[in-house]
Amino acid sequence: MQDITTHRRDRPAAWRNALGRLAVAALAPVLRIEERRRQRLHLSELDDHLLADVGLTREDVRRECASPFWR
Repeated sequence: MQDITTHRRDRPAAWRNALGRLAVAALAPVLRIEERRRQRLHLSELDDHLLADVGLTREDVRRECASPFWR
C-alpha cells in the first residue's frame, strides 16, 4: 500500500517536471532569437578597424543585420 501512496504523491512532481521542460522548450527559441538580435546590434556598432581585425567588412555586417530574425 505504501508504494501506491508514494506513486500518487509523485504525480504532482512529475507534472511540474513535465511543465518545466515544456516551458524551457518553448522559451529556448525566443532566447536564441534575442541573442542573435543582441549580437547583430553589437556587430553593427563595431568600427571598420575592429571589423577588419575579425575579418569582416561593413557589407558583411549589413548582410548579417538584414537577415531574418529566425536565421
